[in-house]
Amino acid sequence: MRTFITSILMGILCMVPALTAQQAGPETQQVPAELMKIERDKQSGLLLVTAIVADKPMRFLLDTGATHTIIHKASTVGIRNAFWLDTSRVQFTGNSAQRPQMMSAPFQIGPALVPRHVFMVIDLSSVRRMMGEPIDGILGMDILGLMPFTFDFKNEKFMWAYAQHAPVTPVYGQPTAEGRFMVHAQCEGKVLELLLDTGCAVTRVNLDKWPAGSAGQIAATLGDINSTTCNMMHEGKPADLTVAEGVTLPNIQPMLDDPGQHSALLGVDALKESVLIHKPTRTSPLGQFFFLKQEAVEQN
Repeated sequence: MRTFITSILMGILCMVPALTAQQAGPETQQVPAELMKIERDKQSGLLLVTAIVADKPMRFLLDTGATHTIIHKASTVGIRNAFWLDTSRVQFTGNSAQRPQMMSAPFQIGPALVPRHVFMVIDLSSVRRMMGEPIDGILGMDILGLMPFTFDFKNEKFMWAYAQHAPVTPVYGQPTAEGRFMVHAQCEGKVLELLLDTGCAVTRVNLDKWPAGSAGQIAATLGDINSTTCNMMHEGKPADLTVAEGVTLPNIQPMLDDPGQHSALLGVDALKESVLIHKPTRTSPLGQFFFLKQEAVEQN
């Protein structure tokens, strides 16, 4: 059985005027080593980081597939120097059946301090059950888009920085209006639109876009923000996936959904031989994604 976690994909359709003001950007500062550490969850293989919300240390899942940063409702108990926002006039859109609450608090993550950040607050119990280490929240692109980072999956090195002179190549793709990054990948002559999703352990593609493997349907546990379900899915035939100029992810074997059932996702299993780099920019709220060029990865 293959187990993986789908992204949260939370988005805000509209807000009351008082909540639409731009948040201050992060301030760079010297921080304890624990806040700079990024590591893998032993059960799911996903990336975890320690952060401080107000004065409380918390554990977050790094999820490029989530538009907004979320805190587990039970983890907000005891947080000081925070205030709750009136969401009675806020309309939400996304894949959650829950209506989020919203909280504003200081946020310290990696080398950055955000004086005030607005968090979604939702019950994440179903996600927590699929992790080896309980998490207090999910770090989405509203914060990740502001941060420089290098995820070296090949050598298991993850850091809040990027090499200034690294030989990189841009990921084929572009940001969406909802605050996600879609990769324009190519496989055996077909173009695939895949959500770049470090919150998903296994790549997922629609059945009509990828050849099925020799095995029949298998049971796969799907987890999202609301619950976990066991679905019968096909396992894809191993194939190479081109994601940037000169960068091909080898032997990708995705799970295959019926056409139109779910978003296609590029999970961390597809990144196992690569180095993913992110640089913030002033022109895009999501920043820019790059891969280290293939020859540089091989030299490492």
